[in-house]
Parts: sequence; structure tokens; C-alpha cells
Amino acid sequence: MNPDFAIILNFDLQQTNKFDADLLVKTARNIGVRAVSGSEALAAACQKYTIALIADPEGVHLNSFASVIDELVANRFEGKTTIIDIPVNEDGTFSEASQELFAELNDWMHMFGHALNEGEISNLVSDHGHILKNRHANYQEYVFLKTPLPETITVTGLEQAPARVDWIENRVEQAFTFEDGKLMITLIAPDREFSWNVLRIQAHRPEDDLGETKF
Repeated sequence: MNPDFAIILNFDLQQTNKFDADLLVKTARNIGVRAVSGSEALAAACQKYTIALIADPEGVHLNSFASVIDELVANRFEGKTTIIDIPVNEDGTFSEASQELFAELNDWMHMFGHALNEGEISNLVSDHGHILKNRHANYQEYVFLKTPLPETITVTGLEQAPARVDWIENRVEQAFTFEDGKLMITLIAPDREFSWNVLRIQAHRPEDDLGETKF
């Protein structure tokens, strides 16, 4: 299964045969989910909206809608996918609880979904939160920090100072020092504090040493 699937929406269609496949798949796409499961009847809609259809999803089933972000983050730090079971009503609609879940996921995933989906376990260690490395751009590391935010954090495991440290939310750079293998970051609160916030550490790359090209 593609490791970029942090979440799979598993539609429970046992109570209905009147569902709108397009509606189900678009719901997943619109909240930043890249894969669904539930029925082969979703295949055409998945192809239409570029969403993966997983016949036998592997992962950890969400325990509670109320703790969805906490569980997503915790599972990802263990390299696991979260499967969210979504019952579909007899008339093809979603329950109020499911709609509230979608709203919460939409809010958080549109800001941090790429870091969650594309993150893998990192060798770096933070004294607050947890760190994932971008599997497609390994010079980027993501520090997931739970609210309330600390004033400073210390990250170990880097061989040299990073090029920059900023919040994903607003790209505001954070002040840092690097000494004896320890990256100490002083945090300025982002514009909005989510339940989990994500700090990006961009490592120093060889191309950062290149001078300006003049024509």
C-alpha cells in the first residue's frame, strides 16, 4: 500500500444501496484524504477524482471521532495508517457526527495534511512533540507540537545547522541556535494555534552554498 496514505476512509455501506459514489469519494478528496475503501462500486469515482481505492486496507482503526487528530498523529509516529470507519445512512447521507468529523479533518488536513501524508519516522529527536521526515524531500523535517506550545524546543540529530525553521501555517521563520549538535528553537506563536501545530526544519543543502547566477 502506498505509504503516502496517512488516512483511509472506509465507507460502511451495509445499510444502503442508494449511495452516490461521487459524493463519497469527493468527500474524502475535499478533506485531504487520498484513499478510500468500502466497495468496488466506488472505482469509477475514485478514478475520476484521483483517489486510491483500497480493497483490503491495512492500518489502525480510529477509536473515537472525538480524538481524531490525536490518533492520526500518534499512529503516524509509529509509521501506521489510520482507518476511519464512516457509516452511510440508508438514504445515502452521513450522520451529524460524521459531518462534524469531516469539518474537523478538513480544517486540520488542509493546513498540515501534506506533512502527515508524506511524513515518515525521523532519526531526529525533539524534547517536545515528535518529528517526521518528508519521504520525498528528505531535507525537510516536520516537528508536530501539541497545544499549548512550549516557549523553546531542542532538537538533536542534525549534523549541521538548518537553513531555516518556520511554521507551516504562515511560513514565519523562528529564531534558532545550533551548538554541539543541539538545535535550540525559540518559538513565536503562529497566527492560529491548532490542536497540533507543525514546525518545518529545512536542512542545509549543497545548493544553498551556490552563489547567485548572473547573466
